[in-house]
Amino acid sequence: MTDVVYAVRISNLEYSGLKIMDVKIGKSTNIDNTLSQYSRGARNIELLDMWKPNPQKNLSTAEKGVHEIAEKYAYNKQSEKFVFLQGGYQQFAETVNKILKNTTKAEIEERETDTEDTESVNYTGTTPAIIKILGETHEVDNWTDTLQTGVAQILAEVDDQEKVTEIEGRTRSYFVKKERQSDLVSPKQIPETELYVESNFSANDVNRVIQKVLKKYNYEEEKLEIFTEEEN
Repeated sequence: MTDVVYAVRISNLEYSGLKIMDVKIGKSTNIDNTLSQYSRGARNIELLDMWKPNPQKNLSTAEKGVHEIAEKYAYNKQSEKFVFLQGGYQQFAETVNKILKNTTKAEIEERETDTEDTESVNYTGTTPAIIKILGETHEVDNWTDTLQTGVAQILAEVDDQEKVTEIEGRTRSYFVKKERQSDLVSPKQIPETELYVESNFSANDVNRVIQKVLKKYNYEEEKLEIFTEEEN
C-alpha cells in the first residue's frame, strides 16, 4: 500500500464559455480502491494528480496542507470537493508540485513490486541509528544519512562508480552525475564521489535503494543491516 494525496475530477462543465471543474482532494492508502468507489457515483471521473507525503510528515498532515493550498485557488469548497474555474486547478497543482513529490500509478506499482521482492522489515515510523554494510559499521542520524552512507560505502569498494547511474525508477532517475543533479527532486551528494542521489524517499525506500545498489555490484543482500533507535 502507498500513501498519497490525490486529486480526482468528478465533473467538468462549461457555462457561457466559463469552464468549471469539480475536484475531490483527499488521502488514500490504496488509490485503486479509492477510484473504484468514486466511479460508482460518477461515470467520467479522472485522476488528475497524486502526491507523496514528505518522509517527515504523515498522510493527514500532507492532506491538510494540500487543502490549504487548494483553498487559495478554488472558487468554492464543500468539504473535500473544490470548484476550480478556468486555469485555477493548474495553478494549484503547480504550487503543490513545488513542495510535494508528484507521483503516478506506474511509479506506485513499481515501488510496491520492488517492496514485495526486497523488503523483509518495515521501517515506517522508525529512526535509524546504525548501518552495517560490507562489514563496516557507521552511526547515522536519519534516513537520508543512511542512504548516503550506505551507497558511499558500496561505491568505495568498486571500480566503476558511475555504473550506479544505471539504477532508475520507471519515471525518474535515482543517481546522476554532478552536472545533472537538477534532474532530481532532492539531490544529495554521495560522499567521496562526484555523484548525486535522490533523497526524497521513505524509510522503506531507502532500504530498497541500497539493496538495489548492492545487487548492481553483485553483493548479497545480507551485506546490509540497519539498526534503529527503537530496537535499543
